[in-house]
Amino acid sequence: MAPLPLPIAAITSPHPSKSHDAPAPAQRPSASSLHAALASLSQQHAHAHDGGALRDAFALVARAERRSSPAAAVSVGPEVYASLLQCCVASGSLRAGRQVHAALVKRGPYYCRNAYAGTKLAVFYARCGALADAERAFGAIPERGRNAFAWAAVIGLWSRAGMHARALDGFAAMLEAGVPADNFVVPTVLKACAGIALARAGRAVHGYAWKAGIAECVYVMSSLVDFYGKCGQVEDARAVFDAMPERTVVSWNSMIMAYIHNGRIDEAVELFYEMRVEGVLPTRVSVLSLLSASAELEAVDGGRQGHAVAVSSGLAIDVILGTSMINFYCKVGLVEAAEAVFEQMEERDIVTWNLMIAGYFQDGQIGKAFETCRRMLETNLKFDCVTLASIIVACVKYCSMMVGSAAHGYAVRNGLDSDRTVACGLIDLYACTGRIEHARQVFNAMSQRDPVVWKVMISTYADGGMSSEALKLLDQMQLEGMSPTAACWDSVISAFVRNGQFKDTLGIFDQMLLTKTRPNLRTWSLLISGLSLNGMHQEVRNLCCKMQEVESAPSPTIYSAVVLAAKTAASVHSGKTIHACIVKKGLLLSRSVIQSLLKMYSGFNDRVTTDSLVRLLAECSK
Repeated sequence: MAPLPLPIAAITSPHPSKSHDAPAPAQRPSASSLHAALASLSQQHAHAHDGGALRDAFALVARAERRSSPAAAVSVGPEVYASLLQCCVASGSLRAGRQVHAALVKRGPYYCRNAYAGTKLAVFYARCGALADAERAFGAIPERGRNAFAWAAVIGLWSRAGMHARALDGFAAMLEAGVPADNFVVPTVLKACAGIALARAGRAVHGYAWKAGIAECVYVMSSLVDFYGKCGQVEDARAVFDAMPERTVVSWNSMIMAYIHNGRIDEAVELFYEMRVEGVLPTRVSVLSLLSASAELEAVDGGRQGHAVAVSSGLAIDVILGTSMINFYCKVGLVEAAEAVFEQMEERDIVTWNLMIAGYFQDGQIGKAFETCRRMLETNLKFDCVTLASIIVACVKYCSMMVGSAAHGYAVRNGLDSDRTVACGLIDLYACTGRIEHARQVFNAMSQRDPVVWKVMISTYADGGMSSEALKLLDQMQLEGMSPTAACWDSVISAFVRNGQFKDTLGIFDQMLLTKTRPNLRTWSLLISGLSLNGMHQEVRNLCCKMQEVESAPSPTIYSAVVLAAKTAASVHSGKTIHACIVKKGLLLSRSVIQSLLKMYSGFNDRVTTDSLVRLLAECSK
């Protein structure tokens, strides 16, 4: 905001003086007229945000001070500055409010410790999001002077800042101080309860609202619907919603979001329809929420309903709404519908372009995708990491090295080559065209490498049959202080198994067991199927014994997987060894394990064991 032209003039004495020192009433405005004038200016600013009303308010107070003698300073008392602060609240000017605060401090304790002015300060700083200032202003208010407005301001600010536990502590302190919570505080507290999923605390607040007689306030009830929905208690949210004597569009939005938040998209669409039948006009929030949820759940009807409502309600298809529609249509594979929305939009941001480009690529419309890339650059927008990732993924899919090299060059020139998604895409691109050395150059050029990037490069070596290089990179990863994930170990083990290097494979597995990384389902399956296929039955038995030691908590999923691995390898010896391990672990009552054994023994044509397992499965089903 532009600097205020008229700073508040200083007053010589901060103390109210004797009445005979005061100027005649005709020479100065009364306190009541000052309040009225400042209130009018505050309302003017609420409708016209040009700063003129705020400057006029400061000028008015400055003139009043110039006309007042030191003995009549009471005419511009703390209440007047509180009214001036209200103008600052309306304008949202943090600088102007701090100027008023400084004036109050200069005038001494009578002004700066005034409860009314202190409350206005706390509210002002809270509205401006100045957390530390609001807390200091609140702390300066005498405890007896802290009313519901001051408490509501700081509790609301804590909640908006994500400090939900502190907001709840503030609510408790407010009640302990004997200040009853009103219909402004309770919604804020409910939001804090939802923020940290404290369902019991929220129910207690609901009970308090009933006792305080504010439970049927539309704002409180809308907050209750939102709270119960976010805590997963949809039926309670609906019960509150149905009990509302009147509903605003916020109430409907809260209930729709409760359904969407809990994956009940059909009920959200149905309520959306009811909302329209009731004559309540959906807002942008309503439509955006429905579109977002429909995209995530790939609910075609829900998203189309949202689009139709937006059009019938006359909502402008701006950047946010249009982008949300494009995202939905691309997610459900309706790229032509996304294209129609895209072409209707008068303004587009980089997210809009990226979604449309990715939609074309996913639909196989490569020509349109590259044409859209060209159009994007013509609007003076640059590709970002998302754009490049989409282009590179398409190049990998169609092995287009010429476009891929151009994308790599663009990434280097624009400092995007260290982005994880772009780098992984480039490594995959060079790998699929056999240029492993180029892939390694991309990897080496990265300033920071996370486990995902390491895994991609290790897999590139492993898939290319370069098992030794994959193992070297795994060792380098550990030397650099990075702990390999199970997927990294699996890639190396897979490469050695494919190369028939079983002794080395088991040695690598032993190294893995010495780390904090536990073998996963794929690790055991890779080892057992590889050893079984090569007739290494003793090694399979040893591995099964080791599996019993490592897997202290029996997992039916892992044992089912290794049974199927033995079946795939057509190894009766390995299959029976695993069967013995299963019996020893007490997993023969698991339906999934029995079904896996049945498939295995059916493949071995072992009729006797198969019949026995069928009877066991029937008993487990009872």
